[in-house]
Amino acid sequence: MMLGRFLKTILLTGLALVPAKGVVLFQLETFDGPTGWTAGSPHPSPPFIQPDSGPLGTGDSSLVINASPGSGPGSRLATYNRTDWTGDYLGAGISALTMDLRNQSPNASQIRIGVNGPGGWFVTEARPLGVFSTWTSVEFDLTADSLLSAGGSDAHATLAGVTELRILHNADVNFRGGTGQRTLRVDNLFAVPEPEIPLLAGLGVIFLCGFLCRRRR
Repeated sequence: MMLGRFLKTILLTGLALVPAKGVVLFQLETFDGPTGWTAGSPHPSPPFIQPDSGPLGTGDSSLVINASPGSGPGSRLATYNRTDWTGDYLGAGISALTMDLRNQSPNASQIRIGVNGPGGWFVTEARPLGVFSTWTSVEFDLTADSLLSAGGSDAHATLAGVTELRILHNADVNFRGGTGQRTLRVDNLFAVPEPEIPLLAGLGVIFLCGFLCRRRR
């Protein structure tokens, strides 16, 4: 079940009033404008924003990540961010990232989040996406105890100073993207604490109660 954009927008609007330094709790990226996600160069088909391709259809954009056949440039499915999604995840109270994903290729995918920082590279457990999947809401646990070392030695140190966040496909525990032709769509990247759903539900009830009280005055 995809996360409600209405409630996310409320949270984001409130947090926008507070100056942010690095990643913040409840940070949301809907990929409706310029983005800090890239795949480096050279890349024959770098990540791009495609209008009207998100879960809501018309008016809802998504990030498109491609991997080409073979083993040359662009053959690994991965994108990274070194701007908006860096910083102190521990201090911000972020213990999970959620996003809506869609695999639009004949090859199944194993999607992970990768983080790099002072303690080295770590990745999350893989989340499978079947061939030509529909939009699916996926949660990635970013607690230090849940992360898998991809060459790193201290998950706490990395989470306290993330310098790069990756979205990638790889069946193996690796921060590099796996090869094989694939197209992955991403939308509604959201930074939340655990457990997410009860917290969001509670905030939704509070907002609704306040709205009804105003209507009755």
